[in-house]
Amino acid sequence: MKNIVKIGFLTTLAAAAIAGSAFAGDTKWGAFAVDTSDKSKAPYYGVGGGDTEKEASDYAMKFCKEEGGKECTLAVTYEQCGALASNGKSIWWGVAPTQKDAEMQALQGCKDGECKVVSSDCN
Repeated sequence: MKNIVKIGFLTTLAAAAIAGSAFAGDTKWGAFAVDTSDKSKAPYYGVGGGDTEKEASDYAMKFCKEEGGKECTLAVTYEQCGALASNGKSIWWGVAPTQKDAEMQALQGCKDGECKVVSSDCN
């Protein structure tokens, strides 16, 4: 399952690079969309960025669906830093002024200790 999460992340990065400003790193807003509906697979997710919260959300939803998510929902938007952590079955997120703090916040949601940060970003 770890490979699925890694492949999803790499594909999301590639798609974001093609989309240019769609990746949150050089924009005002960032967003994560997730789909955890299929418990037999690792969660799907998308990372988006934009000059507006709506634009970032729209890109995140688009990238989540492009990864294979059928029931993507907006998890979180952020203006500073955001992070996603996963144990291969569920996904948690964090938002904070620094990337390290956002990652720590995302990991705090995981109670089984098997979580790893799968994506993090700062604007």
